[in-house]
Amino acid sequence: MIIDGRMVARELEKELATKVAVLGDKPKIVSILVGSNPASLLYSKLKEKAARRVGIDFEILKVDEIVKEDLIDLVRKVAAKDRVTGVMLQLPIPNITGSELSEVLKAIPLKKDVDGMRWEESGIMPATVRAIIHLMNNIEIIIHDSLVGKRIVVVGARGAVGRPLVYYLKKLGYRNVAEVEWDTTSPADIIRTGEVVISCVGKEALVTTEMVTAGSIVIDVGAPRGDMTKEVYDNARIAVGVPNGVGPVTIACLMNNVLDLVKK
Repeated sequence: MIIDGRMVARELEKELATKVAVLGDKPKIVSILVGSNPASLLYSKLKEKAARRVGIDFEILKVDEIVKEDLIDLVRKVAAKDRVTGVMLQLPIPNITGSELSEVLKAIPLKKDVDGMRWEESGIMPATVRAIIHLMNNIEIIIHDSLVGKRIVVVGARGAVGRPLVYYLKKLGYRNVAEVEWDTTSPADIIRTGEVVISCVGKEALVTTEMVTAGSIVIDVGAPRGDMTKEVYDNARIAVGVPNGVGPVTIACLMNNVLDLVKK
């Protein structure tokens, strides 16, 4: 069975729209988009459309390539506006990576960290992590069984998605979480032990059928083409694949994060 993330996202959006409708003031997200990357523009537009469906204002602030210092100033200026509930940066940012990117992200106030980029300090769960856990909750309903005690293997456990995912899984009580990284000894052997396999590396066809036990639950978070082969999906008990899997749910969960900021 392959789960359609678009349907899951729409159901979540309906719930969120009801909650947003009773708020006194309409929340607002400002997404800063640097450069002209077509994929980044597409993702921003998809977020804008989802926000409108839920009842949240969403502004795409598009700027040309910019140096780190000027981008930091821009983030601070946008975040200082009382009308703005949450601020986010559409990644990747041209020519700003590593420590420079960290400096830019630190300019986002913790109380407006809508995408959870500063999750360790803000306590806001990253939208992608929230989407994975939301899908796991949906899978539990489908199989009439809890995933809490099952063996969960996270491939790419030290990456931008994997590290907070491992943290929140453990925090939520998932007791048997195994971590796989590029330097892990015998990674395929570890992946085969997974009753639930989650891959979030971003390397096409990284995970093949030989690595995954048939009948497992698989969640592919690898952008843009998926980490897992289609044969892995076919052999799974339940699969969340790429495309139309975690991606749409992540956008809906971003809107959920807005409500968390409003509560705070």
